[in-house]
Amino acid sequence: MKLIKKYKGTTAAIIGLFLFSACADDIDLRIPYPNDITFNEISLDRFSYEIPAGPFTAGDQKSGIITVNVNNNGNGDYSGFALSNKNFRSYPWELSPDFAPAGGLTPAEEQAAINTTAFSVYTTRVNPMKNYLVGKATGDDAYFTLSEPTTVEHVLVANTTYNYLLASYGSILSEDIDPVTQEYLLTGGKRDNPGIENDDPNLQGVFTLPGIDGTLKTIRLAGTELLAKHEAGDPAGIAAGEAARDAFIANNPGSTPEEQQAVYDEAYEEAYDEAADAIHKGYVKLTIEGFLNGTTTGTVDVYLAIRPEVDPAFPEYNYILRDWRKVDLTSLGTVDKVLFKMSSDYVDNQGKMVYPSLFCLDGIRLQ
Repeated sequence: MKLIKKYKGTTAAIIGLFLFSACADDIDLRIPYPNDITFNEISLDRFSYEIPAGPFTAGDQKSGIITVNVNNNGNGDYSGFALSNKNFRSYPWELSPDFAPAGGLTPAEEQAAINTTAFSVYTTRVNPMKNYLVGKATGDDAYFTLSEPTTVEHVLVANTTYNYLLASYGSILSEDIDPVTQEYLLTGGKRDNPGIENDDPNLQGVFTLPGIDGTLKTIRLAGTELLAKHEAGDPAGIAAGEAARDAFIANNPGSTPEEQQAVYDEAYEEAYDEAADAIHKGYVKLTIEGFLNGTTTGTVDVYLAIRPEVDPAFPEYNYILRDWRKVDLTSLGTVDKVLFKMSSDYVDNQGKMVYPSLFCLDGIRLQ
């Protein structure tokens, strides 16, 4: 932390005298002046990203020095942290069936288009942060170490555009949605590309963004909640409807099929709603863990996306993070290492996150 020294005086001349002489009656009031680690001293072309060859240092003697971990696999893939200053907020135009180049894209070109979102921070306005880190929380590789143990006052975190678009809309975006799968339809109506305001219908279309499995099956976070509610509500409704109908028939042997169906429907809807209302699903969470001499000092959780009622402590939470958020880490105490992990309740059959394990990090302030 940088310290500013304030001096008491009544005129500019006296203030100047205080600045250039060692008077015994000066007021030595020291206030902290923050020096955040911002990675802006690292050379990086504008609107670009870089996966460093290995761990790298950032900061200085005023801000403190950290070593950022990265494992570069040499094939465009990595774990740990990359550097970026990209700020693209929309679906890649070249991946849209309405705007794709003639002849389609090669696999390398398709991956390059995906990377315009995977290495972009999502902000509502032009990102003012310049360089920042893009974390890929694979295993325990997304961490930084401190040159001297100290308290991390706070960090800034944000969603990548890749995660924001998938969590908000999914791999397909159109005007129409399949109520069974909760996927937007490739054959649906055309719409604006998010984040791009225009009145030109020629710029409207159906937009796509493959998920990490390479398919267009990834759905929005709200859709995962609706599917989970239906998965719980439908069998409960069927069981209740059938039981109510059987009892009604036994007590009313002369009842009509229409009357029997009405009894079934009423019981079904009541049981469905009760079971569905008990399901609260849909989150993407970043967990930040502190260490000192190899021993954990605590954890801090921050939701990058969450549906209502998921967190019992904050049931009103309902958002997909749209900008940088300051996260207080003082509760971790003195640390020499900070580790980042991601989790979600939207997982595949092997329990792996369906959304990318990506997040953005900047503005690290050490006490």
